[in-house]
Amino acid sequence: MTRTLLRKSTGGNTRVSGELVRGLQEGLGAAGCSVGTVDGIFGGDTETAVRKWQAQQGRAQDGVVTFADWTALTGRPAPSWPDRVLQVTASFEGTGFGKIVGNFDGAWLTWGIIGFTLKYGELGRLLRTLEIGNRTLLEQAFGVLLPRLLAVIHGTPQDQETFANQISLGANHYKVDPPWAEAFARLGSFADVQTLQLQAVERYFAIARRDAGRFGLTSELGFGLCFDVAVQNGGIDGDQEENSIRRRLEQTPPADERDIRAVIAEVVAENSRPEYAADVRSRKTTWTTGAGTVHGAAYDLSDWGVGEFPT
Repeated sequence: MTRTLLRKSTGGNTRVSGELVRGLQEGLGAAGCSVGTVDGIFGGDTETAVRKWQAQQGRAQDGVVTFADWTALTGRPAPSWPDRVLQVTASFEGTGFGKIVGNFDGAWLTWGIIGFTLKYGELGRLLRTLEIGNRTLLEQAFGVLLPRLLAVIHGTPQDQETFANQISLGANHYKVDPPWAEAFARLGSFADVQTLQLQAVERYFAIARRDAGRFGLTSELGFGLCFDVAVQNGGIDGDQEENSIRRRLEQTPPADERDIRAVIAEVVAENSRPEYAADVRSRKTTWTTGAGTVHGAAYDLSDWGVGEFPT
């Protein structure tokens, strides 16, 4: 496939980052084109390494990585649309596999590749799964902090909210007390924990497939929108939101899928908490158009290998 998969962003857009970039960087290093530090960020050093590899292949040195290039460098199949969509939403969330953020948004604590929250149960489920199946990793990550963590995840919602407030720092409660932040970062660095997180992500892809099917969305951007709604908003509810979307589509029949995505984005934003509606609208509109601003950062999703293509 000659489509662009990854490239260095231009025009002030957010740098492409994530596990696909990390795999590319590792492949470049194995091919004798080191990027220096393997950090999962497609910056100038990575672009230079790509150009060097392209020169070795006797090709035009444009620094752009195609699907076929990625496979040649990594020895792995080309990334699927879920892989690419996940990389984008993970960037929107900004927590990677290991970063934890505090109670800045009423979710108590948020951690992991798509921002698993303590308030809505995802974080507690992951930690309890590790407690049963791989407690050693919890012990390695949290050490003397582990007894308190276990008491919290088995405690009441009030216990969990109190704990989150106790370790959330700063005027906006975004940062987390360093010993806890470091412990969660260690936990997220373990391969088995990353696999567990990716398994948990499948639930959100199932919601995305359901919602895309309900509204006839078949493009990468359409599935990406539905996945992002699942992650940030829990999916499109089958009552108020679905009825509102269908009513608007009946009133103004869509010319194409982009029109459907625009209606979904607007309805989801309108049904968000008022203080977050503008942020949700901007984030979902980025999936509608393929470019936009998310949490104050500019994105062009074509840099990330996601576009108006069928899945």
